[in-house]
Amino acid sequence: MGNHHRLVELGNSELLAGLSELIRQSNTLSAGVLAHLVELELRSLHLELGFPSLFAYCVEALGMSEGSAGRRVAAARVCRRFPEAFERIARGELHLCALCALAPLLNDANAAELFEACTGKTRRQIEQLLAARFPRPDVREQIRRLPAPRHVQVEAVSQRLPPPGALEPLAALDDARSVEEPSARAADPEIAGVARNSAPPSVPARALDARPRPRGRELEPLSAERFGVHFTADAELRELIERARALASHRISNGDLAGLMKLVLSSFVKQEEKRRFGIGTRPRRARSEAKPTSGPEPASPPGGASAPPRTWEMPTRAARPRHVEKRPRHVSAQVRREIHARDGGQCAFVSRDGRRCNATALLEFDHVKPFARFGATDTSNLRLLCKAHNLLHARNCFGAMHLAAKIAARNRPAPQASSKVT
Repeated sequence: MGNHHRLVELGNSELLAGLSELIRQSNTLSAGVLAHLVELELRSLHLELGFPSLFAYCVEALGMSEGSAGRRVAAARVCRRFPEAFERIARGELHLCALCALAPLLNDANAAELFEACTGKTRRQIEQLLAARFPRPDVREQIRRLPAPRHVQVEAVSQRLPPPGALEPLAALDDARSVEEPSARAADPEIAGVARNSAPPSVPARALDARPRPRGRELEPLSAERFGVHFTADAELRELIERARALASHRISNGDLAGLMKLVLSSFVKQEEKRRFGIGTRPRRARSEAKPTSGPEPASPPGGASAPPRTWEMPTRAARPRHVEKRPRHVSAQVRREIHARDGGQCAFVSRDGRRCNATALLEFDHVKPFARFGATDTSNLRLLCKAHNLLHARNCFGAMHLAAKIAARNRPAPQASSKVT
């Protein structure tokens, strides 16, 4: 350890004063970090750098952990809505966990009051304060079987447990594990204070605790090739699982749930890839040009003389087309299949420094030259973009005001037709 980090020679008063000064500087730096994140998101710089979200930029470019990035992103968005929170963070009156807990409850009417009420309080105190002001319904009563003690049926318990070191005890779970980016949602992570109501049946009894625990990860790595999947099923999903298990009983004789999920998901992926990207579809046969059947061909004049050329006549007003033929916007299955293969099923946005966006969710077909500006609907002018980079491209082409007006018009509810009584 370097001499800079050896504090043995410091006296007690110097040590305490130095620590207080560092905490003050840390609070100021935290407010500065949140301000930079707010401005970065307002300018959409993370999108131009090739990251699908601000969370991904914090994790991949800045090297933050998932929990640290999630807290800072959620806190930055609170500060964006209520700028007075910057000064409270800089003075140490509020911390990141406080802003994350307040995020879903704040509005223009109660923001100042809640900030003042939470000043100088710990996370547990803030949770109690919010529970008193915003009561939630009682938890569902349940009776569940506790796992057998370790000295009883050791062999049976050991068979259900994953390899040593793969299972993480509940007591060692970090609060940051409740802040992770969902892979199938397009959105950025928010602080979710969802408590774990029950533990897996394979958790040792010493790991159980009466206190609520943060929600664990949906996909928990157990080994290099094995993962633990955790989710809660409602009655409808449970019925669907049982029906699927019965239908697949000839293919999965032992009723293995993991095998059933693999079978169902593989079928779903194949169906969706066929519907969205045309993968696996058969190319349509080219239609042969049919000969006109309006009537018998006119007989050739005697002597083999050619027929006189027909003169063009001005069509009447009734014969003129009323509308100009519209350009096709539909993307054929063959074009979608070629684009998906070319882009590798991934967002094709590449930043100026050569970094390509790695998003594979919420992919959309985007016109490089906009369709509204007579861009073609073919493989040379189409590409796959995630929703965030598709909006960025539209904003760069048409402007932020025009894009906001279009989105507002699309989201505006349709007027109801007034019924007249005669």
